[in-house]
Amino acid sequence: MDSTEPLLARLTMDVDAPPRRGGVVPPGDGGGGDDGGGHGRPPSPPPSPSRLHPSVGRTLTTHLFAEAQKQVHQLEEGVHFSTGEGMAGDSLMDLVTLLSAVTFSVKAVGSMVRRLGLPSRVGGPKTAREANVAANDTWIKALTASRACSLLVSEECEEPITVKDPGTGQYAVVFDPLTGLADPPTKDMGSIFGVFRQLTPGEDACLQDVLQPARQLVAAGYAVYGSATVLVLTTGQGSVDGFTLDPSLNEFVLTHPHIQVPFAGSTYSINEGYCASFDARTKQMLNTLKEEPTLADGDPRSCRYIGSMVPEVHRTLLYGGVFIYPAHAGRPNGRLKLLYEAGPLAFVTEQAGGQASTGSKPILDVQPESLHHRVPVFIGSEDDVSMCCAHFKTAPWGSGPKSDPMAILRRTHSIDACLRRSSSAARSVGSFGGRSPPRGVTLDEDIDGFVCAHLPVL
Repeated sequence: MDSTEPLLARLTMDVDAPPRRGGVVPPGDGGGGDDGGGHGRPPSPPPSPSRLHPSVGRTLTTHLFAEAQKQVHQLEEGVHFSTGEGMAGDSLMDLVTLLSAVTFSVKAVGSMVRRLGLPSRVGGPKTAREANVAANDTWIKALTASRACSLLVSEECEEPITVKDPGTGQYAVVFDPLTGLADPPTKDMGSIFGVFRQLTPGEDACLQDVLQPARQLVAAGYAVYGSATVLVLTTGQGSVDGFTLDPSLNEFVLTHPHIQVPFAGSTYSINEGYCASFDARTKQMLNTLKEEPTLADGDPRSCRYIGSMVPEVHRTLLYGGVFIYPAHAGRPNGRLKLLYEAGPLAFVTEQAGGQASTGSKPILDVQPESLHHRVPVFIGSEDDVSMCCAHFKTAPWGSGPKSDPMAILRRTHSIDACLRRSSSAARSVGSFGGRSPPRGVTLDEDIDGFVCAHLPVL
């Protein structure tokens, strides 16, 4: 198939067609696989129903209008309708317009990132700093021109930007125009954005309109600029969808409908270069991640870290695991900004069924104290985040998952699988389905594994 064929066409192909290997026609298709006497390969089974989601392949614009149509009859109290016509749901059209402006910004910045470092006559920025400034200008101009938002907060601006044109929508947008600005820049870069409702509709927007907990976001998402440009978006209805830019159409096409974060993953992402400046609880957490088998498959975890938050979180959403940026001696409050980095990504993660915490409380419940408020971050699968945060909470039985009886109980499956692999002489110990510890392992040497192996499998 021609590699230039639009992604939309490829996505709508019949994926259940009988496979053809090496150009050979399968028997039953009129080829030469059967000798006529019925002694050849059996006919291929009939194709099963397609497993593609029915909405896969539709464009982002179509998706936005479909989402607005679902909510058009839900009244939004206290929201200013920019058209002044008073129809319920009209502000949803403002939101669609705003998200369309976000889409334009992502396309423009993605194109610019691909030209990063090229000669100036080609039109590409020479340095990551120039790219960051250009990306910030692109986002501000596109959002302002949409006339759907009254306040903008950018990671690159010390103060909020107020849009005072009459008739503008009553939304406040927070965004980081370009992340992953290592020098040289990382292979994968990204953008993050979140949308709040203005707290004072009908009045001039002010700082308090964006100093809201991330749980009050109306929409949020991020873009990844890698081998393909991917936009992940949620409008807060419990659904997270991923769109991939088809260059031949210059349109975002739905490729990852209803993303769900796995309950547990097999990877963790953390910059271990700061290990010497971590406190005792963070070091203990790191050791637990390395030693404790994952609940996903019973295997030890592996570390994956590329130094760019958005691609790290994107991988975690798709495959599970945990992304960690804790506080340390050099950053006692953490490094990531709550309003336009940690907050929107936490909102997306929890909408997809994952968890996001500062170690002591959910990120979505943290009240921002300033535009550039920083927080520690633990984002990812529910089980992995819970295990990490257990080291920062004190219970009657102590801190850390190993002292928590429920944490031991929840890991029955993974410990049991680990023991089965490590001992060929493992035997059943009753109807609970547990396993005996391997030969040579005493109760003192493997207390957690021995206890878990004899607990009921839930």
